[in-house]
Amino acid sequence: MMQTINLNELPEEARRELLDFYEFLLQKYKKRKRIDEIVPKRVKAFQPMKREEIYESINR
Repeated sequence: MMQTINLNELPEEARRELLDFYEFLLQKYKKRKRIDEIVPKRVKAFQPMKREEIYESINR
């Protein structure tokens, strides 16, 4: 069943609210989650910064 609604009759704020709620409902009623939404992603190896280096970079 495909239905359309005319959002142009609503004020801009109401349109944003309606679209936000629509996106919420899409997420709520998804049948299956994709695996990349469940499993954490791998990141490249990195060297953490030392606290002193962080403050030095801020104060420059």
